[in-house]
Amino acid sequence: MKPLYVIALFIALAGPLAKGETFIGATTSTNRLLVPTNSAIIITATFGDFTNSTQVQLGGETPFLQSYFAPLENGTVYALAGPAELNFSNAVLFTFYRLTNAAIYSQGVANDPIGIPIASNKTMRVFGVPGPLSASFTRPNSAGDSTLNFTLEPNRPAEFTGPGALYLNSGVFYPYAKFISYFIAEDGFTLPDQRAIAGPSGSFAISVEKSVDLISWSPVLLQNSSDPVKAYYRLRIQY
Repeated sequence: MKPLYVIALFIALAGPLAKGETFIGATTSTNRLLVPTNSAIIITATFGDFTNSTQVQLGGETPFLQSYFAPLENGTVYALAGPAELNFSNAVLFTFYRLTNAAIYSQGVANDPIGIPIASNKTMRVFGVPGPLSASFTRPNSAGDSTLNFTLEPNRPAEFTGPGALYLNSGVFYPYAKFISYFIAEDGFTLPDQRAIAGPSGSFAISVEKSVDLISWSPVLLQNSSDPVKAYYRLRIQY
């Protein structure tokens, strides 16, 4: 089975705030959880029976079956980049919000090992994985490649900095498969509806807040930057 690869393009740093949505299934012809091209969904809560009842379709490829969705814990979220669809045969409830300006990648993983290269000084941040995935990270050095084998576990944070490559193997054959979603940390990222996705380690934060009474303030934009601290910034609002 060839790897499935979907990208939600980075359109702009600032954009409209994301609004939360709730999907209640099962899936029918008139009740579908679709993720359009150039967008992604961030799943913040899951309720119901997902055992052998959830199909994931990435990029118009053949759907594959998820044997399980681990319950989300400790602020972990799932993500799925479009074009994609989640299909549920059991009664379930998903709470999520949509992004149209996020560089999120979704990757299907079957039994054949796949490799995801990470460029030098770039950091891959992995969203929550629904089930365990066999993994290894290989980093080149002057004495030869260094490799560590491990398991990506649900509700455990994961990030990797290049140069190197992350190799994945689901341990299951089609029609079963698994998937991960991730992004490459850049200098900035929007803060939709007060939900932050942190920037690279060692960066500093530039935030924009709004208020209607000059007393209560809420964030509308967060940029993490590794630029020199001695720099000038300005706020520009344009219709």
